[in-house]
Amino acid sequence: LFFRSMPQLLRCLLLFTLLVAADCTVFRLDIEEGTRQVVHIKSFGFKGQGQSNCTLIIRQFKWLIRDKDSGKWVPSPTPPPNPIGFSLEPRETVNSARLEENVAYMDGECFVLQNRTDRISIAMPSTNLTVKTKRKEWFIAEDVSEAKPQVVDLSELIQPGFLSMFFYNCNDDTRFSIDVEVQQYNKEAGEVVYLDVGREHLPWVYSAFGVVYVLSFFLWLFQILRHKTHTHKIHYLMGLLVFLKALSLVLEALHLQVIAWYGHGMMYADVPYYTTLTLKGLLLFLVILLVGTGWSLFKPFLTENEKRIVMVVVPLMLVDSLAIVIEDNLNEGNPSWAAWRDIRRILDVIACCAALLPVVWSIRNLREATSADGKAARSLVRLRQFRAFYALLVAYIYYTRIVVPLVNSALHWEETWVAPLMEEAGTLLFYIATGFKFRPMEDNPYLSLQPEDFDDFALREEIEAAEMDLKTQEHDKPVAGPRV
Repeated sequence: LFFRSMPQLLRCLLLFTLLVAADCTVFRLDIEEGTRQVVHIKSFGFKGQGQSNCTLIIRQFKWLIRDKDSGKWVPSPTPPPNPIGFSLEPRETVNSARLEENVAYMDGECFVLQNRTDRISIAMPSTNLTVKTKRKEWFIAEDVSEAKPQVVDLSELIQPGFLSMFFYNCNDDTRFSIDVEVQQYNKEAGEVVYLDVGREHLPWVYSAFGVVYVLSFFLWLFQILRHKTHTHKIHYLMGLLVFLKALSLVLEALHLQVIAWYGHGMMYADVPYYTTLTLKGLLLFLVILLVGTGWSLFKPFLTENEKRIVMVVVPLMLVDSLAIVIEDNLNEGNPSWAAWRDIRRILDVIACCAALLPVVWSIRNLREATSADGKAARSLVRLRQFRAFYALLVAYIYYTRIVVPLVNSALHWEETWVAPLMEEAGTLLFYIATGFKFRPMEDNPYLSLQPEDFDDFALREEIEAAEMDLKTQEHDKPVAGPRV
């Protein structure tokens, strides 16, 4: 029933992608009655020296206080006692900028009351405290609106470096409503590039890996045609996975190139990219699960437990893909952005752990089978094969989910493209190692099914069916009443 509903789920995801991609702009932020002291809006690596642009467009800016009579939040008729506005400051990495939102300031302290070098301030005039150590300051007009926005051009003050744009509110028990757009870009040979210095090489990185995967797909197709008598359904799924991986990388390069041209995504690039990314993610975990079971056919070689794992992982990956779409199209300053990022990480960890379970079960079954008469040698070879695959899968998960993010957090702002390069290189090695280990070939211990193997599967299915019938009978058995 679940797999019958898969087309409907994919259509819903595609429709959501259309809606989000069509309305999304990269640097637009609209917050109503916000409560946070510090909001990280955007970080960007600038070239400076007259080759960079940073413009802040303020369409709404309201400092709100609670009305004593109605209890509602209304614009204050008087200037704020403490600073409230925007700040552009240098940071080492984007993670250090994001951490500013989690800092708990004591009474009398505030984000812009800390001494920082090269701070550019855009704030409302305050009556008590003022922004410290500012290189230059603009004041926000009182009558800004959608029809009459205030445009603040910061380009002449931009120097080479990694700059972060923040919103701050140093007034306790107050709220704010803002609608702003931040336009940031560099110029390369006179052309505007909306990707920052650390990401401008990514389209080329993904394109290069896409070409490698295309060549790998044709190599795998040649291997299938050469050993057609030893080819199983799993091999066709693995070939389809390599093709989708190549296509997703090419579309990701196009997606980033469109952002570099226009500053935001376009529907003709976003929809194919997110759709292919979703299909590739689903098929990747499905192939890992099928390989982890030890057999290449979906039926009758999946046990009930293995089928349950598939039923859990597939919807998890669909929700994970939905979280990726939302996270990519929301500005970091949006209150929901961090929540969707955490949801994506949690679902990814759960899916990775679930993918390991069939491999562990296969290793356990093969370890028990090594003591059986007549099958010890073949089972021992398979046991070694699956132990190697388990180690390979754990290394891949550890590398892509732990090592690469740690390296990314420590990279210099001009070298952030190295982390995606490392991730794609590790993924390519995982694909190559898995394909080499389970390629169609003669006398492959993984794929060489013997007649007694089918007998084992039939016996295992009968045992599982008997256990299910026994549980059903116990559940339907009437409970005896109390003795009189």
